[in-house]
Amino acid sequence: MGEIRPHSVTITEFGAVGDGVTLNTKAFQNAIFYLNSFADKGGAKLFVPAGRWLTGSFDLISHLTLWLDKDAIILGSMNSDDWPVVDPLPSYGRGRELPGGRHRSLIYGRNLTDVIITGDNGTIDGQGSVWWNWFRSKTLNYTRPHLVELMNSTGVVISNLTFLNSPFWTIHPVYCSHVIVQDVTILAPLDSPNTDGIDPDSSDDVCIEDCYISTGDDLISIKSGWDEYGISFARPSRNIIIRRLTGHNQNGSGIAIGSEMSGGVSEVYAENIYFFNSSTGIILKTARGRGGYVRNIYISNVTLVGVDTAIFFNSNFSQHPDEFYDPNSLPVIERITFKDVIGDNIKVAGLLKGIEGDSFRHICLLNITLDVTTKSPWNCSNIQGYSSLVSPEICEPLKESIYPKHYSDCYLLPNHLRSSGNQNKGSWLFSS
Repeated sequence: MGEIRPHSVTITEFGAVGDGVTLNTKAFQNAIFYLNSFADKGGAKLFVPAGRWLTGSFDLISHLTLWLDKDAIILGSMNSDDWPVVDPLPSYGRGRELPGGRHRSLIYGRNLTDVIITGDNGTIDGQGSVWWNWFRSKTLNYTRPHLVELMNSTGVVISNLTFLNSPFWTIHPVYCSHVIVQDVTILAPLDSPNTDGIDPDSSDDVCIEDCYISTGDDLISIKSGWDEYGISFARPSRNIIIRRLTGHNQNGSGIAIGSEMSGGVSEVYAENIYFFNSSTGIILKTARGRGGYVRNIYISNVTLVGVDTAIFFNSNFSQHPDEFYDPNSLPVIERITFKDVIGDNIKVAGLLKGIEGDSFRHICLLNITLDVTTKSPWNCSNIQGYSSLVSPEICEPLKESIYPKHYSDCYLLPNHLRSSGNQNKGSWLFSS
């Protein structure tokens, strides 16, 4: 990951001025165009020194390291014309917020391989408040841009940086493989709309570790396309590892799956998680019409403090891309394990609501201890599963004991009891 690029240039060599006022889009574009000639010679590094570097959207290339020095701040332009409009994602069929296209992210790349965005804890600030205001006043013509989006790319590393004030979701790897996000801080005001932290979308082999996230929406949300478009695009999110994540918010959750999960989500492993002063700990979001599946999810070693709802299955996400979705297309939800969760000052332990006539099954809760401040800690419907060592007492549909008969119905529990090995789940990380 830390290989030295044989070629390096500084953004100032291309006329950039770090005064926070001069628009440097052309300088970034020209520098990256120049570095393209080194892509087949071991790649290149674009160095951004201390300063405030205002820019519009720019494109990355393969075999590139974008490096931000300690006091380097890349600032997103507050003029929407500097964020060009591009086609909607095929797995969404339209912009997520509005029909038609969407504004391109500030830092954008597609069809790339071996891209590193890193530095000595520099900052990328989307200056998103103008976009939040346009969104609230309904004056936008297109869906808001992300801060960083990499599309159809492989071998992506994003590390050692602070991301601030994204207009929309902050880091969005979509149709990507082998993505590592580590040691990043992501901040946005707690009331900023839809400023998710990291949203792996129809992507596989993603590792998110050692991050601190505090934003206006889900800290991490795993997605895979929207209704009929996600079903036909059929690219799942799978093999996703989240570990040592800390954060909080007021309007979203710590870790979400969905609600756009129509391409399927599977093999998600989250461990060593700490959420505080938040509305929801872990949420599964889906709806009639989504189709797809969420299966083989293992979440363990979670600490929650001051969280309204610890575990939430919400099947009522009624936003659809258009009228052509199939309301009879039901999601398959199965083999989701929660293990070793402790919570202090929790209002509701679990709000676990499936869909009538659908299958939400093999939901397993093991060793869950929550200090709950309301009278009815669990509320469950249209769900099936097992539990052991859960306090306060679990709802009826999950009361049947995991042991001795049902541990093999619970994702990863049989192996977990026999060995402390990681079932090879992280081996791809170390093979590259």
